[in-house]
Amino acid sequence: MNHNYEYFTSIVEAGSLTKAAQNLYTTQPALSQYLKRLENNLGVELFDRSTSPLKLTYTGECYYKYILQMKTLDENLRREFQDIKSEVSGRLRLGIALWRGACLLPDIFPEFHRRYPKIHIELFEGRSNQLESALLNDNIDLAVMNLPHTLNYNKLTCEAIFDEPILLAAPTNHPYVQTLLQDCRYQGRFPLAPLALVKKIPIILTKPGQNLTYEVQRILAKNQIEPDILLETGNLTTAINLVSEGIACTFVPGEGAGVCRHSGRVTYFMLDDSSASWDLGVVYRKNSYLPKVSQLFISILKEIFGSNR
Repeated sequence: MNHNYEYFTSIVEAGSLTKAAQNLYTTQPALSQYLKRLENNLGVELFDRSTSPLKLTYTGECYYKYILQMKTLDENLRREFQDIKSEVSGRLRLGIALWRGACLLPDIFPEFHRRYPKIHIELFEGRSNQLESALLNDNIDLAVMNLPHTLNYNKLTCEAIFDEPILLAAPTNHPYVQTLLQDCRYQGRFPLAPLALVKKIPIILTKPGQNLTYEVQRILAKNQIEPDILLETGNLTTAINLVSEGIACTFVPGEGAGVCRHSGRVTYFMLDDSSASWDLGVVYRKNSYLPKVSQLFISILKEIFGSNR
């Protein structure tokens, strides 16, 4: 990084010349002289020195915004140069939800590794809000996740791969489910059920902070349904296991129906609400160079899932 950029951003982050000098392993007088020269060259004051910690003036805020943009451009250029001179190798920092990984990675990872054995994947597993935070903090390169309305689209770019239904997992042995199954229509491979089914059986919800929770709350609110919530859990597998015991129902992304079958004890219903679906896709930082290894992973993801859904 340009030393001028590094010095200036260090002062902003530290809030004082003394702390910034310590972080930069230089002296406070030297840093003070640097700042004075910079302000003289620009012809403006960048900091309000009457406050502690130091605060940026309006012109200082403009300059800081410019510096951050230049840092991003510099990093993008370095990454692109690295891709140009390297073979198909490197590291992919991939984010995915724990439960989602169990559904998708067995289909993706073997093929990706077969084609690109020199690319090492570092897996970051967490909830949707944790994945979003990791992206914004540059801790991961991209995330495979559903694309809710709550996502920070100002700072993140999303590419939809396919539209996934949100299913209702219900206990097969429940009397109301048995009655429904005797005379119901099918949509694809799933029986069709009214959303009002959740009024007949208590439900288990995922916890706040998970994309599925936001979407389920949106669907229920749209239909003015206030369900009997039996339990909240951060683990969707736990919810489905409890459904198999006949005590409740839960909402499940469509891909989950092929993972958690429970030998007929759980019936997965397609809901008679066209809004009960969401896009599954990849998310990465906006205005940042997308490394070649990330582009290759996205290509395989689209190849495997985009054409089959």
